[in-house]
Formats: sequence, C-alpha cells, structure tokens
Amino acid sequence: MKVLLAALALAVAAGGQAASPTDTPAKIKLWRLDCGRLDENAARKWAWQKVPTPAPCFLVAHGTRYLLWDSGLSVRALGNAHPTAKLDRTIADQLAQIGIAPEQVEFVGISHYHGDHTGQASKFPRAKLLIGAGDFAALKTTPAPGGAAPPHLQPWLDGKLPVEAVVEDHDVFGDGSVTMIPTPGHTPGHSVLLVNLATGPVILAGDLWFSYEDMVRGAMPHFNSSRAETLASRDRISRLAEKLDAVVVVQHDPADVVKLPAFPNAAE
Repeated sequence: MKVLLAALALAVAAGGQAASPTDTPAKIKLWRLDCGRLDENAARKWAWQKVPTPAPCFLVAHGTRYLLWDSGLSVRALGNAHPTAKLDRTIADQLAQIGIAPEQVEFVGISHYHGDHTGQASKFPRAKLLIGAGDFAALKTTPAPGGAAPPHLQPWLDGKLPVEAVVEDHDVFGDGSVTMIPTPGHTPGHSVLLVNLATGPVILAGDLWFSYEDMVRGAMPHFNSSRAETLASRDRISRLAEKLDAVVVVQHDPADVVKLPAFPNAAE
C-alpha cells in the first residue's frame, strides 16, 4: 500500500493520470544490461573511483512497452578497439536474447549527456528521447560541454526523432509506475529514474553519486556543473529514498549494481 500511494502521488505531481481501479496494472520489469566498462587504468584517473568501473544501462518493461535507461558505451568500444573502454556485447544483442528488437523500444531515457551514458542511443530508430532540458540545451552549444558526445544523439538533435526535454518530474507511462526526476548538478540536466516494482521501488541514480562511499562521505568530482545543485539533488533523492524505502542503485559502483539481478534475469 505504501508503494502504491507513493506511485499515485508521483503521478499526480507529474500531471499524469492514475489508472482507474478497474484497470489491470501493467507488469513492471527491470533488467540490468552490461553496456561496457572502463578499465582500471582509466578509472584511476578519477579521484572518485579506483576499481574497474561499470557503465550499465537498464531496460524497463511496462507491459509490452519499453524504456531503455542510459545506453552505455559506443559500439566503437567492442572487443579491443578502445584502449581503456571495453564493450563485450551490444545492447541490441542482449535484447535479442529476451526477444526484443530495437524497434520495440518506445523511449530512450538518459541520465545525462556524457558519452558513457549515450553511446548506443542512436541504435533505437523509433524511440522518443527523454533528456533533462538543461542537458539538451547544452548539447546544442559550440563547443559541446566536456564529456558530451552529441553525435550519439544526432537523430534527436537534428529533429528526426521526437524529444521530451524534461523540466520537472516526468511520469513516463502515465500511471506513476516509472518517473524521471530532474537532479541537476553533475550536468545541468542530470536526472534519475524511479521504478516502482511489485517488490518495492528502485532509484537508478545515474551519476548523482559515483560510488556508495560518495553517498557516505559526500565526495563529488571536480567537473560537476554545480556543486550547490549536486548537494540539493542528493538531498532530495536521499529523502525520497528514505520516504519510499527505495533501493538506490549507484550506476558506476560495481558493488552497487549487483543489487539488481544479472541479465537475463529481471527484477519485478
């Protein structure tokens, strides 16, 4: 009941319409995909992480509708093509294993514009892009922000595919089950994703934190766009997680992503 009430409250706050009591709620499933990793040598360049760093992405099923959250490393990192970034399997290859084609993915949502989160987005030719408004605006500037890879999102930047530039909590499927929440600070339009599973809510935290240790000691990378906004966003999500008793998944922490089952198993 607590999770249901929270989901309905989020739907109302986001301007969405809650499903009527006579409707059968869509079944929500969440897969953790292997979308690449940065090797130890690369990770040691960052003060926040000193172990091999995963770059996961996630598939959310809402009945037969699908949202891809983040899209990992570019296919250019396949095999040994890149000295520090490694990709073993494409997202499309993994989805084929569970019978889903790229054309079936309705939404590609990204936590932020950095290249390790947008690498395979353009491989989903019918998807609407969900992106923080601040990030979408920044991608149109010259030069592009540090760490961004505009070519990964070119179909949407060129207006060939639809875009939802998110400015406030966005109820993705209109029933409060999946909500994209703006959390600026790491980048101007950084966002996290709240997924209300039958077993309890999960928050996919993007790069709001880089490790569980960061959550404890409050560390953050020097290249965040705003320290003040980062702190405010972290406070908001920490309070929300406590209120909902949600599982927070720190996406770049190898010890944290295993809170979700290994593919092809899904959390439900």
